[in-house]
Amino acid sequence: MSAETPSDTHTKDAKMTDAVTPDLQAESALAIRESLITLVNSVDGRDDEFRTWYWGTHVQEVLALPGFIGARTLRLSEEPGGAAPFRYATIYEVEGSASDARNRMFSSGLSTSDAMDLSAMIVAPFTPSAV
Repeated sequence: MSAETPSDTHTKDAKMTDAVTPDLQAESALAIRESLITLVNSVDGRDDEFRTWYWGTHVQEVLALPGFIGARTLRLSEEPGGAAPFRYATIYEVEGSASDARNRMFSSGLSTSDAMDLSAMIVAPFTPSAV
């Protein structure tokens, strides 16, 4: 099964959109936002299956969790200077603590796929910085 890359911006209501909605823009001025950044890979030879599951199921499940309000999924466009350690990144926008959001993600019983390489991944919380 071949997977096309869907829009890379996802909103809380599980719609895929090419832009942040006006409601989301208005909300952003009112709440403290942090980011949870994930770096992952597919199992060799199962990239299409991984992308179908990751964008179509996993990201939507995460956005259904409390505090997750948006996501931007990215795919490495090239491998400068050799192989990069991760081919996919997702930047989740969360209300409140990204560390708490990560804990909710890990304890929520989300579905998994054996097309995702579980031998190495990064799920790291980030806070806004003026520098």
